[in-house]
Amino acid sequence: MQTESAREELAYLRQLIEDTRQATYVSGQYFIVWGVVVGLGLVATWLGLRGELPVSIFLAWVICMAAGGLGTFLLVRAEQRQPVQTHASHVIGMVWMTMGISMMVLFFAGAATGRVDGHLMLPLSCLLIAGPFYVTGLLSRLRWMQFLAFAWWVGAAVMFLWPGMYNLLMMGALLFALYVVPGVILIRMNQRAERSLP
Repeated sequence: MQTESAREELAYLRQLIEDTRQATYVSGQYFIVWGVVVGLGLVATWLGLRGELPVSIFLAWVICMAAGGLGTFLLVRAEQRQPVQTHASHVIGMVWMTMGISMMVLFFAGAATGRVDGHLMLPLSCLLIAGPFYVTGLLSRLRWMQFLAFAWWVGAAVMFLWPGMYNLLMMGALLFALYVVPGVILIRMNQRAERSLP
């Protein structure tokens, strides 16, 4: 009896791992949307600090966040039309959603009100991003995603230790290398997985 129960638990764990892998593939589009949106916000911040932005930095970020929210809404709706929704995809989605909510609170209730120094937004954002990367990589057995978490932690440490306007450029580079590029890789993994289906 115990042997059969152990087999059932093992089968469940294997299915959960497989579901998690499939869920991870889908998330590549979100990486690209938010990498581009936040990248544009950083460019707007850079221009604003140089006095070359026709609107306030805050308004530029509101526009960028609204665009990211709209993109996320459209992607979620498209995923809901898919025939298979796994428990693992829901868990991973919730992990990333909690990170997004935390960043919104940090920005609007922290930096925008002056409660959090604006210079701290970038390293704090790196810290918030690292966690979901590590958890997603761990659940999906994609070790390279776990390594990306370490890169975000190192980026946060560098920004804390050496603050300055150049951190805007550094964050832009991190977003491209550790957000947009992984998004493209995940999309290609998904496409290969779909082609391999019978």
